[in-house]
Amino acid sequence: MIELNKVDFLKSGIEAIASFIPEGNFRFNDKGIHLRAIDPSQIVLVDYSIDKSVFDSFSIEPSFVGINLTELNKIISRAMQTDKIIIDLNDSEFKIDFKGELDRSFTLPLIDVSEEDLKLPESEYDAVVEINAKILKEALKDTSLFSSSIVLKVDNGKFFLESQGTAGKVRADSAHAKKVKVKSSAKVTSKYSLTYLQNIVKEADPESIIKLELKSDSAMKVSFSIGKSEIKFYLAHMLL
Repeated sequence: MIELNKVDFLKSGIEAIASFIPEGNFRFNDKGIHLRAIDPSQIVLVDYSIDKSVFDSFSIEPSFVGINLTELNKIISRAMQTDKIIIDLNDSEFKIDFKGELDRSFTLPLIDVSEEDLKLPESEYDAVVEINAKILKEALKDTSLFSSSIVLKVDNGKFFLESQGTAGKVRADSAHAKKVKVKSSAKVTSKYSLTYLQNIVKEADPESIIKLELKSDSAMKVSFSIGKSEIKFYLAHMLL
């Protein structure tokens, strides 16, 4: 049985995952909870973990279980801010209880999901950008005015975001940004789905730091914390 007194970060984490992944395997062990899954279009891979120490109580048999994330997200979204959440498993069901002003109990059947152990993309990134989440989200809104794709560049210690369509083009750069840190060993130019990237970062707290790891014409690694959990996304690149 697992108990958690504050549910906000779990709600945001599950929401972030369910935006892409309809079902996946959760691994419960002595380290905590971990999920690694790829979306049906194989454009985004998600790597999500919550350390055992985050929970108020964590006593559960090591398990590897398939869960419908769309349905789980519906349930977790119903948790009130003052609720305590209790999670338990048996051979066929995933049980979630909310303890608060009104006690509520939900169950989901366990499902069969491929047990293939997904490997993370292997890449030596040429650039790392650490950027305030609010700044990045606003820049993505700007670039979405003209296109559904975005080109990210790193050159001479600066970070650039560009998009172009038939109606116009937009370019943003970090030359005078105080909340953007750039480290690079080479120039980087790579193109990505803007819609996917916006969905990836939407659950990041506005004052949090989002880390982008980049290499030309390669998948990008996007990582940030959601409360006390860590989430990483690997977003496939598009052809320039």
